Amino acid sequence: MTDILLQGFRAFRDETYKNSSSIMPRLVREGQAPNYFIISCIDSRSNPATLFRPEPGTFFAHKAMGAIVRPYKKGTALAAALQFALIHNRVEHIIILGHTKCGAIKALVEKLEDEEISSFIDVAQQALDRAHHHCGHHCEHEELIKLTEKEIVLLSAENLKTYPSVQKALDENRVTIHPWLFEMESGQLFEYQPTKQSFVSLTNET
Repeated sequence: MTDILLQGFRAFRDETYKNSSSIMPRLVREGQAPNYFIISCIDSRSNPATLFRPEPGTFFAHKAMGAIVRPYKKGTALAAALQFALIHNRVEHIIILGHTKCGAIKALVEKLEDEEISSFIDVAQQALDRAHHHCGHHCEHEELIKLTEKEIVLLSAENLKTYPSVQKALDENRVTIHPWLFEMESGQLFEYQPTKQSFVSLTNET
């Protein structure tokens, strides 16, 4: 049952370990120096390694349901990972990568009765409240979900600033936070631009 994974690993090994000048032997010798830290959803359809097709060593990765960033708490996996990436590796870009058709956001909107899941996603209730405010009393269900997907990306970007390592890097003007949304239906990638107060396509072809 693992054949498809082993097939992929063999292709990866052939591409990156062919000789001493290949990228993986070089990264092992010289160490890593990623310039990006990507926080993404656990959804199998929005894996950054699939979407961006990067070379090994391009980015640090952290996954959580809905790409939700909880407010800072000492000793969490995300706090430790950000400390390592920002303080010890001087990463310059943090990307919050949300996506449409997200099961976590749907669970939040529809109040899924699963204590283990709801105890995590309930931290994003503020994003749902904001979506309700923008949507009004006569909001369609799908529209509410779409608005909540965007608001959770923005809330996660706000919560990132409560992490000491992030705040230190921001104070020193050496990191940028990018709120991104992958629209799975059309294959478009959007970034929130504060000056326009909206998500703007990064992938429109001209």
